[in-house]
Amino acid sequence: MALRKFVFFFLIISILGLPACQVSHELPPGTALKPVEVHARKIPQDFSKVTPVPTEVTPAPETVQVTAAVFQELPMAPMVMYHRFIPGGARSEKYKVSLSDLDRHLQGFYDAGYSLVALEDWLRGDMDLPEGRRPLIITIDDLFYADQIFLDDEGQAAPYSGIGRIWQFYQEHPDFNFHLALFYNMGDKGYANRYVNGSFYIESGWQEERAKAIAWCIENGALPYNHFFNHPNLSQLTPDQILWQLEENEAALREALSLVGKPELAKSSDNILALPYVIWPETDAGKQVLFDYQSPEGKPVAAILEANDGAHVRPILPPFSKSYDPHHVKRLNAVQEAIDAIIQKAGEIPTAAHCDLGEIPVDALENPFQMKQAILKQIRQGNCTNGYYTLGQFAFYVEEENVIQLSP
Repeated sequence: MALRKFVFFFLIISILGLPACQVSHELPPGTALKPVEVHARKIPQDFSKVTPVPTEVTPAPETVQVTAAVFQELPMAPMVMYHRFIPGGARSEKYKVSLSDLDRHLQGFYDAGYSLVALEDWLRGDMDLPEGRRPLIITIDDLFYADQIFLDDEGQAAPYSGIGRIWQFYQEHPDFNFHLALFYNMGDKGYANRYVNGSFYIESGWQEERAKAIAWCIENGALPYNHFFNHPNLSQLTPDQILWQLEENEAALREALSLVGKPELAKSSDNILALPYVIWPETDAGKQVLFDYQSPEGKPVAAILEANDGAHVRPILPPFSKSYDPHHVKRLNAVQEAIDAIIQKAGEIPTAAHCDLGEIPVDALENPFQMKQAILKQIRQGNCTNGYYTLGQFAFYVEEENVIQLSP
């Protein structure tokens, strides 16, 4: 009995003392294995179909190169008024300029350092010019006659019309620019649509040809403005009649452009008036019609143009000048003595310089504070000088690192 207990005790001790690595994992014969369930994340085999997680990237602000026009003195511009043009070398008259004389005018202006600026740009204070050039504004009254604007067979302004001659000069001298202000009367004139040997003739279809000429002008920088429907003497009209003259003229222009499918071009121009015969309405109520008049697009009157004869040059001042009067903007009639005076007095008209402001974020272009800072940076770096700065809608005066906003 004692022996059996010893053997049993010895076997128990032997089993408990075996190392774990020596424990057999063999199963008895006939024992079935159960599959092991493994819960693993499935990985796609086609990696081209894996959608990447988007990373948020803040786009860099869009920028543009900005250059300001700078004038050392208060900018001013002579404004000359033409009417009709005479083909060939005929002698000029008070309100008719021969094309040969017009050629001499343009060359004289150019040689004196003048370049054209758009009237409505000037009235907004935008005076961008090629560097070293002086501003000049050309207006033409009593449109639309064929001797003023006529299109050739290729649809371009013909050089035997006044505007065509200015266009030709611009093609030869691009830094002269091409900007004209055209004051039209749609109710009192027919348009000659045929040109033969120096003469113009009116034939059927003239309305469409006139519309094509008007569209060409607008598309190329010669913009039309209101000169009243029948070119009336405003002192002889009632306030209601004055208003009718303005509104009928606008409507007729839009109707004409509709003939060539371009009525929207009439919206291109600002609202600027020129007095027929340089005569004001007789009554205060009549004058108030002019002051209060709005274009069909709701634009208020930006300026009312007058004119004077002789050679007394009274340049138009910028709108930020204290002496600027938008209701009495003066022009010189294009007689020879006036042209000579404008050329001879060119040295009194300040020229434009440029200040490169560098790359400016687009959203800063309408922020006057940021534009001031851009100017001030260039001043401090010694890249630009004091003076009057114009940048589109803004005008500033800079003196000794003091930047003063003048307009708007």
